[in-house]
Amino acid sequence: MLKKIAAACILFGALAGCSSRQADTAVSAPTPVKVARARQFEAPALVAVSGSVVSPDNPSNVAFLVSGKVIQVGPREGDYVRKGQVLAVIDPTDYAFGVEAAAGQTQAARAVLEKAESPARPEVLEQARIAFERARDEFQRMKQLYESKSLPPNDFEKFRAVYEGARQQYEQARSGGQKEDREQARAVYEQAVAGEKVARKRLADATLVSPIEGYVAGRAVEVGDMAAAGRPVFEIVRLDPVEVSVGVPETDIHLVRAGQKATIRIPALPGETFTGSVRVINVAADPSTRSYMARIAVPNPRHILRLGMVAEARIESDRRATVMTVPGDAIVRDAQGATTVFVYFPDQGRVYARRVETATVYGNEVQIRNGLRPAELVVVAGQHKLREGSAASVVEAPPAARESEAKEER
Repeated sequence: MLKKIAAACILFGALAGCSSRQADTAVSAPTPVKVARARQFEAPALVAVSGSVVSPDNPSNVAFLVSGKVIQVGPREGDYVRKGQVLAVIDPTDYAFGVEAAAGQTQAARAVLEKAESPARPEVLEQARIAFERARDEFQRMKQLYESKSLPPNDFEKFRAVYEGARQQYEQARSGGQKEDREQARAVYEQAVAGEKVARKRLADATLVSPIEGYVAGRAVEVGDMAAAGRPVFEIVRLDPVEVSVGVPETDIHLVRAGQKATIRIPALPGETFTGSVRVINVAADPSTRSYMARIAVPNPRHILRLGMVAEARIESDRRATVMTVPGDAIVRDAQGATTVFVYFPDQGRVYARRVETATVYGNEVQIRNGLRPAELVVVAGQHKLREGSAASVVEAPPAARESEAKEER
C-alpha cells in the first residue's frame, strides 16, 4: 500500500510540473502581429478643421406688414417654396373696404380738379364775351373823348375800370378758373391718389409671399392666429450653395487664405465627400478659443447637406511640408482615451505603447505630428492582444523591415 501511495505522489508531481512548464511557455509565447513602417514624405500642408454647415446668407425672416386674423397658411417646415409663392393670408375684408373708400375719394378729387381746369360752360363764356366787347367799345369811345379834352379824367378812369374787369372775367371764363384754385384742386387729387395706392398696398400685404426660393426652416403661424405687423412667421433658407463655418487654430492661420480648396466630410453622411473653397477668413480671433472663423463655400445641388450638420474639413494650403504618416489601423485608444500606437522594437522582440498627436488624414494613413520618429515600426494588426512590453513576433513585415531584421541576424 505504501508503495502504491508513493508511486501516485510521484505521478501527480510529474503531471503538475508539466502543467507549470506549459503555462510558463504559454505566458512567454510571443504574440503574432503585423507591422508597418512610419513613412515621411513631402506633401501640400493640410489644415484639419471642424465646424458645421450654415446658410451662405442670413435666413430670410418673412413677416406680415399688416396685422389681422390669419385665414390661410401654406407650406410647413422642410417644404420647398418658390419666389413669389403664397405663404399665408390675412383676412382682407377691412383692407378691401379701405380701398373702396380711397377710390371714392380719388374720384371726388378728380371731379373737382376737372372742374377747376375745364373752361366755363358755353353760355357763361358767351355772356362774358359780350360783356367784354361792350366794355371795350365803350372804353374806346370814352378814350377819344378823353383825348379831345371832352371827358374829365375821373370819368375816364371809371370806364377803364369797367373795361379791365370785363376783360379779366372773359379771360377767366376761357381758362376755367383761378390758378390758385387749380393748384389746390390738383394737390387734393394727388393726395387722394397716394391714399388709394397706400390702401391697395395694404390689401396686397394681406397676402404673404416668399421673397426668395428655398426651404422653410421655421413656421410660427397657424390658421386663426392674430398676426402682428413685423413679427416673423416664416424662416426661409437656401441650400445651394451652403457654407461650412470652421475655426482655424491660431497656429495654422498663416497657412489658410481665401480661394484655397477644401475637402469636406460629414459624419452624418458616411461615404460622401464634398469639395469647396475658402470664401472668407475673419480678421479677429474668438477670444474664448483663439481660433479664426473661416467659411468654406460648398455646392449642394442635391440638397443633402442640411444646416447644422457637423462637418470635418481639410484645407489644402499652397505651401508644402514634410509629413509623417502611419496606417490608420495603427491608431488605438488607451485606457484614458489618448491616441496611442504600439511601437515594435526588433532587437528586443517586444512592443511598447506610445501616445501620439495626430493631425490630418492622407488617404488611408494618418499624419503623426508628435510622439513618433520616422522609420519606426508600428503594429497594424493584433493590438488587442498586446500590453506594455509584450513579446511579439512579426508574421508579415514590410520589405524594409525584413531587410533590417536580416542584417541584424547576420
